[in-house]
Amino acid sequence: MSASDFSGWAIRRNGSCVGEVDCGVTRDPFHACCPSSTECPSQYNVACCPFGKNCTAAAVETPKCANGSWVMFDNAGFFCCEKGYIGYNYRGTDGCSKSGASLPDGALPLAEISQASFSSSSTTSTTTPTATPAPDSQSNSDSDSSSNNAIPVGAIIGGVLGGVAFLALVILCLWFVRRRKARVEDATQSFMLNQEPPVPIRTEKYAGTVAPSQEIDGNPRAELSNDAATATKTYELA
Repeated sequence: MSASDFSGWAIRRNGSCVGEVDCGVTRDPFHACCPSSTECPSQYNVACCPFGKNCTAAAVETPKCANGSWVMFDNAGFFCCEKGYIGYNYRGTDGCSKSGASLPDGALPLAEISQASFSSSSTTSTTTPTATPAPDSQSNSDSDSSSNNAIPVGAIIGGVLGGVAFLALVILCLWFVRRRKARVEDATQSFMLNQEPPVPIRTEKYAGTVAPSQEIDGNPRAELSNDAATATKTYELA
């Protein structure tokens, strides 16, 4: 910031301003005063800004006095006092008193705030986040690599379990088929043992027609049947 830049918070003077821009009475007898090269637009608290500009936001972000020789205090809003003075809170308003002098009844002294600490803290807050992404990216890459390494292991375990289940199913099917075949064979043998042996069928040779006996001279000789012989015998007896 250049030496001619007098933007910042105004000083509280008891009585009138000394060769400065009088920004008005804050609490009688105090006036808010700014360097002569600045103005104090109506805004939050009293900030001294270059002509035609509103620097309140910048003064809040980086608190400092409009004159580097002043000291700064905070009473729910920044204000400045002459060097060698202390700031105080008197019924919610700002006041400056020479160090060692008695304060008004009910006034509470305030601690001086270093203007340099605000600029350094703001710089630190802006630069700190830039160093943090590296561990996050590293942890993300580590988690991604670990998840990628876990995928093949799960696939291998799933394949092994599937193969074992398929093999067990095949063995179970073979056992069932063999058991069923054995039952069928046992049932067939039991049925064959319980059957009675078949009765053999007796077959007679066909005798055919009895040829008549023949005599030596070639003439057939007829045998008399039992009935004819009986009849002959009966006839002879008669």
